[in-house]
Amino acid sequence: MSTFLVWEYLMNFILLGRFYSFGSIKLVTLWHTYFKSMMKQLTTIALLLLLCITNSYAQGKYALLVGISNYHALDKASEWNNIHGVNDVSLITPLLKKQGFNVSVITETKATHDNILMQLKQLTKRVSRGAVVYLHFSCHGQPFEDENGDEEDGWDESLVPIDAPIAYKKGVYEGENHITDDLLAEYLDALRFKLGSKGILYVVIDACHAGKASRDLDEETFTRGTKRGFSKNGKVYRAKSSRSTHFVVPIKEGQAPAVFLEACKSTQVNAETKKNGKFYGPMSYYIHQVLSTTRLGHNDAWIYKVQDLMRKEIDAKRQDMVIEVSK
Repeated sequence: MSTFLVWEYLMNFILLGRFYSFGSIKLVTLWHTYFKSMMKQLTTIALLLLLCITNSYAQGKYALLVGISNYHALDKASEWNNIHGVNDVSLITPLLKKQGFNVSVITETKATHDNILMQLKQLTKRVSRGAVVYLHFSCHGQPFEDENGDEEDGWDESLVPIDAPIAYKKGVYEGENHITDDLLAEYLDALRFKLGSKGILYVVIDACHAGKASRDLDEETFTRGTKRGFSKNGKVYRAKSSRSTHFVVPIKEGQAPAVFLEACKSTQVNAETKKNGKFYGPMSYYIHQVLSTTRLGHNDAWIYKVQDLMRKEIDAKRQDMVIEVSK
């Protein structure tokens, strides 16, 4: 309700008081009726304003979550081992919705190369300037032979959609369904420009680029990723270790800052953790723990709480969470 209308109500109330005698029962009745009518209108307007604010708040928060568990759903002969990426998505989705996020989810057979990129493109069209965007990938990762010479070690990192085989076969599969870091960067760049300098982008990658291609002998152990590099030239992947777990993400003028959370270094194995009878990516599990008591917004301090919890996780003792932040 506008200030003008509120003052109009008050002035009418005062004028009525001047016109009628204070001892009059008729005046009391009239005032009571008038007050009830005014309060009913004020309540209706307040509810409408609250609804508008809530909708506006939801429009400023977007999330896209991708999770794959059954890598044999499209191809029974797939060499990828099954994991529990869908559990991560199922854990985090309700939490984000509760915080007012507009959430889109892609899982299992829908998590194809084309659909993931299409959803990223559509998300870029929908987001508003200054918004908070959260992207989450729980799947396999794989070293992918660098094709443009931008990697010192000769290998890109890639996400593995459900329709991306593990090995290069000329004329059959030549890597077109892998989502390399170079390709992903193109889509994220466009998204960051759309968000503008007042927005923020979180990218969570609970995958791994140096895990195992098959289940461990231990029935209680699942790992994500493979040490087997994807190469059209027959190159063998040899990981180069690094002690660093913190990196700077470049930022261009007019872009939103970006924060990347990665479950482990490119040379390490991302081992799933079992909690309450279910397997999860350890980083996804602790993101849920932290965001259960912290609102996800422009303040990125919460990511360091996740990293601290990861360091204490027994199942993640052999992996180091990596953080990349724009500065």
